[in-house]
Amino acid sequence: MVRPTTPVPSTANTAAESAAGSPVHARTVEHKNAVRAWVTDLARQSGAAEPESLARQLTLLLDGGLAGGVLDGDPAVADAAKRSARALVDAALRER
Repeated sequence: MVRPTTPVPSTANTAAESAAGSPVHARTVEHKNAVRAWVTDLARQSGAAEPESLARQLTLLLDGGLAGGVLDGDPAVADAAKRSARALVDAALRER
């Protein structure tokens, strides 16, 4: 799978500011789905017990971490997100 390249913060803004069903909104949803599919593929390759669940958790964390980082302007947000992601991955790999 090809790694998605559209910046996530602008995608989140676009999703919030575009009308549901519009072409812009549809493209935003398509990108979000591509990111989740990419993360699901990585989770599956890693041997996670439930790759779809892990991918949903990680993409939720990614969205929150990016939004928090932009809003707070604090590099510690990225560190906290990394630690949280590591804990999720470690737990998913222990469950297999």
